[in-house]
Amino acid sequence: MKDSIKIAIIGNPNVGKSTIFNNLTRSNQQVGNYSGVTVDKKEIEIIYKNYKIILVDLPGIYSLSTYSNDEIVTKDFLLRNKIDIIINVLNANSLNRNLYLFTQIIELKIYTIVVLNMIDILESHDKKIDITKMANIIGYPIFTTIANKGIGIKNLLNYIIKICKKNEIEKQLKTKAKINYGTEISNEMNKLNNLVSINIKLSQFPKTWFLMKLLECDFSILEFLQNKNHEIIKQIYASNKYIKKKFKKDIKTIIASKRYCFVESIISEIIAKKNNNKRFIDITEIIDRFVLNKYLELPIFFFVTYFIFKFTFSFSKPIVFLLNSCFKIIGNRIPVIISNNYLQSLLVNGIIGGVGSVLGFFPIIIFMFLAISFLEDFGYMSRSAFIMDKITSKFGIGGKSFLPLMLSTNGCAVPGIIATRMLDSKHDRFITMFIVPYMICGAKIPVFALIIGAIFDIKYQSIIMFLMYIISFIIALSVAKLLSILTKKNETIDSYNFIIELPPYNFPPIFKTLLSKTWQRSWLYLRKASILVITTSILTWVIFSAPWPINSKNNIQQNNIANNISKIIEPVFKPIGMDGKKAISLFSGFIAKEMIVSTLSTVYSVEYKNKFITLKERIRENRDWKPLKAITFLLFCLIYMPCMSTVAIFFKEVGAKYKWLMLMTLGNTVLAWIISFIVYQIGKFLKLGI
Repeated sequence: MKDSIKIAIIGNPNVGKSTIFNNLTRSNQQVGNYSGVTVDKKEIEIIYKNYKIILVDLPGIYSLSTYSNDEIVTKDFLLRNKIDIIINVLNANSLNRNLYLFTQIIELKIYTIVVLNMIDILESHDKKIDITKMANIIGYPIFTTIANKGIGIKNLLNYIIKICKKNEIEKQLKTKAKINYGTEISNEMNKLNNLVSINIKLSQFPKTWFLMKLLECDFSILEFLQNKNHEIIKQIYASNKYIKKKFKKDIKTIIASKRYCFVESIISEIIAKKNNNKRFIDITEIIDRFVLNKYLELPIFFFVTYFIFKFTFSFSKPIVFLLNSCFKIIGNRIPVIISNNYLQSLLVNGIIGGVGSVLGFFPIIIFMFLAISFLEDFGYMSRSAFIMDKITSKFGIGGKSFLPLMLSTNGCAVPGIIATRMLDSKHDRFITMFIVPYMICGAKIPVFALIIGAIFDIKYQSIIMFLMYIISFIIALSVAKLLSILTKKNETIDSYNFIIELPPYNFPPIFKTLLSKTWQRSWLYLRKASILVITTSILTWVIFSAPWPINSKNNIQQNNIANNISKIIEPVFKPIGMDGKKAISLFSGFIAKEMIVSTLSTVYSVEYKNKFITLKERIRENRDWKPLKAITFLLFCLIYMPCMSTVAIFFKEVGAKYKWLMLMTLGNTVLAWIISFIVYQIGKFLKLGI
């Protein structure tokens, strides 16, 4: 085995960076078209042509500043690790924006390979890039790729091995690309350099980049100065004062302007029309005239949301029916094969009833993820965040906060909370972390699908699910507004602009991308649920079937652990339309929300002895389940304390603060009870759904 090569993959959000990483490593990191998908670095080691290559996928960023956690993660990694090569991925169709990050990367003095991705989209816009001229201008090698089709990736790997064999990395670091910052800024940099160069600790950093960061007063770089470098700090402030007086602008604005001028000079030299007589029709622009129209954007957004649920329920129904029929046949065959009553009950009511109830709704999960994955890859999800910024900003949080909420809705609250790291404002981050669990995540979908499917007529099911989805956002935004008011005095609210990449609309490859992503998300849900469901189903069966006290000779259905517990807690839940059995199922939901379904299955299975009847049929036949009680049950499930995984990650991310932990668990449960009580009592008074 030859020497290892450490490669960092860097780029703006939505340039195909993670897709290239996946192609290089053959892994399945999540790919999306909104910023913050990679909320931390991903590192994978591969062996290629007898070389050990360590590939690191860094968060999508717009610059190497310190305004967001993503930028901090990227910058800290580059400074604290020995990187052999940087792969800077650019969207070939947005070079004017993407090359700004490149202007900062070249100052790090790390060998860089520029990858122009989505070259096919640029060509479809009747444009072409002179690759040879661009390589001569910037002095670094350039590769073109179509990442979502895997085109150009192998050439990239072969080139990396080639330059490593010839030891050309150090030779080629003398790049031709150099930004002219002007005489005044250069003089101020030289003054700082005289002070920095005599400090061994500071001289280890790339000179030009480090001096620029000092002039920009980057607080993360100033931390390296500590208390020993008063002369450097004095010079930084003196330089800033001089530049501002000279140009009537702050130094950050001037530096950014010089970098953009450099970018424009490159673009003017390398991009040309392929056919000047050909008239190009931009499909993305045409669609966005409707999708982002100020009068149509919200109606279209709500229609798309409703379509997701309509598609999910309509197409999954036959498969759900088929799976339930299979479990029903298996469950009814077991009493014929096994004579022992307790073993029959364990298998039929405990294992098959619990597992079957959750797996029976697995097709709903698949179709839900399929619809969402299509909208992500098609390009609509990033636009939905842009649309929702106008709403969320009125509730005390920015549009970026909608992205973690979407991530939670698309899968699980845990990655949703982790995704808040991309938020620039600590105030927004805390509030967003708190409201993420209100979303209808993948674990809650089986609960909602079960109750809605059992109680409501098929023509109303999509509408009810859509309304519950809207209610979840109303509750989340209302709590966000309340927390924003309560924490405003104690938290520093950082102002920032909402920036998000709006990719061109594109039909995703069905097998390579769409179905692969759908199965990946669905499999993660199934793998997590299967272990928990089997364990919880057996445990629930035990507490609902074992008599208490142990020597009791009474009917096990009337005298068991669960029934005794349910009698104790039932008075608390009766005012919101729940009996003790429903309450116990909600307790199991703290382990994982999927467990509510398996617990309900076991609870109602015991009543049917060893005869297998699907959970939906049991709920439908039970007189205690009425539309009003179903709605209050779902509302409580939506709001009360999240699962223990979510609670644990929230506790860690807020800095182990117990007051916020108590508010999320006990506070949310009390809020759930209050809202359910109001809805149930009003509905009961008006005699609605009873």
